[in-house]
Amino acid sequence: MRMIHSDPELKYLEERCLHYADVFGMTLPECRFYILDSMEFASLLEKRVYPVSPINIWEGKRMLSKKYRIKEGMESSLYYEVVQTGRPSYAYLNNTNSAMTQATVIAHVYGHCEFSELNVLQDSTDDRTEYVMWMVKKVNRSRQQMGEKSYLNYWNAVESALPLIAPNSQYSLEHSVETDRRTGTRTKRKREEKAEAPKPLSPFSSTMDSLLRPTQKSSPFELELKTKLRQETLSRRGYRLRAPCQDVLGFLKEFAPTTKAEKNILEYQYIIHAPSDFVMRTQIMNEGWAMYWEKKIMMELFREKSCKGIIDYCKTFSGVCYPRPYYKRNPYHLGFHMWVYLEDAIKKGKISLEFQEETDQKVKQEWDRGDGSEPIHTMRHLVKTVTDYEFLRRFLTPELIHEFHLNRIHQREFVRLGISKREVIKEDSNWVWLDPRPIKKEMLSFFTHYYRPRIYVIDADFEDGGLLLYHRDDGRRLRSNWIQPTLKNLNMIWKGGVTLISRNTLYQYSGGRQREKRIRELAFETVVERMMEGKKPLIFE
Repeated sequence: MRMIHSDPELKYLEERCLHYADVFGMTLPECRFYILDSMEFASLLEKRVYPVSPINIWEGKRMLSKKYRIKEGMESSLYYEVVQTGRPSYAYLNNTNSAMTQATVIAHVYGHCEFSELNVLQDSTDDRTEYVMWMVKKVNRSRQQMGEKSYLNYWNAVESALPLIAPNSQYSLEHSVETDRRTGTRTKRKREEKAEAPKPLSPFSSTMDSLLRPTQKSSPFELELKTKLRQETLSRRGYRLRAPCQDVLGFLKEFAPTTKAEKNILEYQYIIHAPSDFVMRTQIMNEGWAMYWEKKIMMELFREKSCKGIIDYCKTFSGVCYPRPYYKRNPYHLGFHMWVYLEDAIKKGKISLEFQEETDQKVKQEWDRGDGSEPIHTMRHLVKTVTDYEFLRRFLTPELIHEFHLNRIHQREFVRLGISKREVIKEDSNWVWLDPRPIKKEMLSFFTHYYRPRIYVIDADFEDGGLLLYHRDDGRRLRSNWIQPTLKNLNMIWKGGVTLISRNTLYQYSGGRQREKRIRELAFETVVERMMEGKKPLIFE
């Protein structure tokens, strides 16, 4: 691994890319580029795109297997773009790529870095990579403290719970759990604001007050208020669930009874895998934004002849942006063409109520009533305010679905999927085009569960300190071979009984045994309503 300034040509290309990023007004953190060989790239990917990781037997085994596959030609060692966003951001270049390809990677990385800086989910954080490197040292010390066997068992238990990360969910840790802890800048700022306000009077007397003051008979209002406050008091653990918490691993990281060594493992695993939730929720916008800026910057480089190979670049670009059907959507293709469409639509004034209410199709086709403003300001506003779901819901139309070939399926795939002929609007010897109108709904349904089970913590004191989880049904049952090992591993982390409600079945794991019990089906809306009222879910009635 070496820094980019060790290669004069690449350093010059980085400077030119940065120059045009400034010309286009991009909001960028400090970006640090490094040059790696193929094996270093393979190792970096196994470390979750961080330069170091804790000593782990599974990572070593995967790396040996990957090295063998690359050597035997069963797997490519060409990786074009690897970046870890943050402030600063770290990006890595493959030394086997041409100078033109390296320039495209640099320009593409700038797009990702700006998106992470601006997006509503605020993925870009200070010193993310440095913090992970510090956590690696703590985890390695934890391994020595715990012993090899205990360390591997706990590590594997935490890894099995990784699908239960959801830091950006509506039912995130921040929105679901009330706590007496004071951490983070936002909480500190709130505390400072509260400190300026006068302290509210206590609605009922303390023990000392009752001794020093004459006894007074409490009014019915005071008694009711006192009872309510007792019910809403934080538990002795220092937290209270006020809504279902979908970020199960985040909840365990904060509140599971752990040793310092176990806490380090939990925190490390959570930190390096939490960004995957951001990627899932913004992948189409994010990759499209990176491709949009990559093309703009590269066209400027070709125009000033800073690098050569425009034909090769066009071939690579068209390959990356090759259209795929909606159920195999290519985020590079869909995202890029959505941003290009929006740029043109904003420029012509089509993103307006007047355009939507126009009924004459000929007038709409010839519509060009822009106000002369730069579309990029509106586009950046979208980056700051929406994620993929809202982006597609607002702007993806049946006409665009057909134009982008999202409804185009190969004949062999059409037969294999068993799609009805009634849904076909056009076909030839190779392709079938489906009716584009129902496709948007199908695509949006992905953003409700992302092909992952939706599991929530709904009680942290179930049957004497047990953890009660709820599976929100989306029409698909949980795999039976997934439930038992997952509950077992969560039991190891929570150090207490773990219970899961899935449809009309209660799965319990404690004391090394799993039990199943039939119960009445409990609606998710009922769970939410009772929790917000400060009550426990009634599962045995």
